[in-house]
Amino acid sequence: MFRREERHEEMRHMERRHRRRRMMVGGMVVIGSTEAMMKMSAADAQKIQESTGQNPEDMSHEELQQAAAQQGVQPQPVTAEDQQAMASAEAADPQE
Repeated sequence: MFRREERHEEMRHMERRHRRRRMMVGGMVVIGSTEAMMKMSAADAQKIQESTGQNPEDMSHEELQQAAAQQGVQPQPVTAEDQQAMASAEAADPQE
């Protein structure tokens, strides 16, 4: 049991090392990184920020999913355009 918790914590630290971004693509907000992103309206992102007190891009992907579900936010499908925009942003400003 201890090993599973230790592994979970290790994975959490690895995820936190990836810089998460908030960017506008096609009038929608895309939050995350090339590994995991969510797409929603700007109003939905604001609703999540107001309810949690955190910027969505500062949350882990799991935290963001949970907050979206609690607020009734239905994420939109991520498109190839969204993925390309995120990849371009990451290439222009590499990970820490």
